[in-house]
Amino acid sequence: MGVIALVVRIGLVIFVIEVLIMAGFTVLPFQMTPSRQALMDAVLLTVFSSPLLFFGVIRPYARSQKAIELAAESARQRSESHLAQILSAVVDGIVTTDDRGIIQVFNPAAENIFGYTAAETIGQSINILMPPDQSRQHDGYMETYGNTGRASIIGYGREVMGRRKDGTEFPIDLAISELIIDGQRMYTGVVRDITKRKQSERTLIDAKNQAEHASQVKSEFMANMSHELRTPLNAIIGFSEVARSEMFGPLGHSKYKEYVGDIQDSAQHLLDLINDILDMARIEADKFELNDEDIDLALVASTPIHFVRSDQITLHNNIPKNLALLRADKRRVKQILLNLLSNAVKFTPDGGTVDLDACVAEDGGILVQVRDTGIGMDAEEIQRALKPFEQIDTGLNRKYEGTGLGLPLVDRMVHLNGGALCIESEKGKGTLVSVHFPPERTVMRAQNRAASL
Repeated sequence: MGVIALVVRIGLVIFVIEVLIMAGFTVLPFQMTPSRQALMDAVLLTVFSSPLLFFGVIRPYARSQKAIELAAESARQRSESHLAQILSAVVDGIVTTDDRGIIQVFNPAAENIFGYTAAETIGQSINILMPPDQSRQHDGYMETYGNTGRASIIGYGREVMGRRKDGTEFPIDLAISELIIDGQRMYTGVVRDITKRKQSERTLIDAKNQAEHASQVKSEFMANMSHELRTPLNAIIGFSEVARSEMFGPLGHSKYKEYVGDIQDSAQHLLDLINDILDMARIEADKFELNDEDIDLALVASTPIHFVRSDQITLHNNIPKNLALLRADKRRVKQILLNLLSNAVKFTPDGGTVDLDACVAEDGGILVQVRDTGIGMDAEEIQRALKPFEQIDTGLNRKYEGTGLGLPLVDRMVHLNGGALCIESEKGKGTLVSVHFPPERTVMRAQNRAASL
């Protein structure tokens, strides 16, 4: 638009002067030949239009162009100043090189990271910022990219080693991008020192390895101590049983028999606690094995019920005798039922009831439930009860004994069988514990299969 306006203004000036000259020729007192009139017209047009064109058109246009150039230069300088401020404020190092790997830009963050000043690096090879082996790899990458156009490091972030001015090597995050400036290919690398992050990661990994090692040592110790712990306890239990039954004759005073009974009960209780701890250790050490077989829950439940039966608590076994069989480890299912029933009886006040039920669930799995009218738990206490060695009643004079391993063991054993444990409870209104075994562990009885046909 500026050029068009300039042409219009020049044309207008020439037109006006030409009109004035032609009007002047008409008032002259003498006549001129056409050739002389044309020559005179050209001379007069040149003489009169030149000053007008210079002062009225060319000079204002030149000034406007100069103003535009000054504005553009000012804008460029402001842009460069802003860019310089941005580069100075960026916390990541920014290093720009040409296609030969010669450093062109080295921002203050890069100075802090590598220990060089910009003056020391600009014009130098980028390899001064790398260990020798990585500089050779970098040269190989760039040569391959230049020859084939296949980008193996361009446009990707990766972890590499950098080298400071003092020669120390350190880990960095590096991302390289490519750009074309004035027809020349340039490469910009964004660098971040990750020394502290790697140290933190290493500390966490070391702590994790130490914790895993300690846990493994503990678990292996507990597993290896099984024989040493059980042997003397079995001897105590065995000999106290012999004495309690007076196998070789009467003991004499009745108190001896009472004390022998206390010894046997205490030893049996200690053995049960040790068995729970050893089982938990085996599970944590991934050495817990299951021996699956087809079991009848109604029959299997009779043993745990016998062990926990109390004169003060009414206990019902509601498992149907024709219930489908369960494919599971018989000993571990007994242990699951014993722990659930003993907890229900232990936390149910005298006069309360405990019910044991089982059925085939809607999905075809087997659902086992223990319901009591005991003291109940809130949501926080349920979470604590499922953690090993956690106990709801933690006072020195606890009312209820135990190691806090009953429910955690049940939870782990159920999950080892592919099942799920669910606890529903309310303070003062009792607890319902549900164990769901998956459908693939349900084995239909022969008569049930025939009836379904």
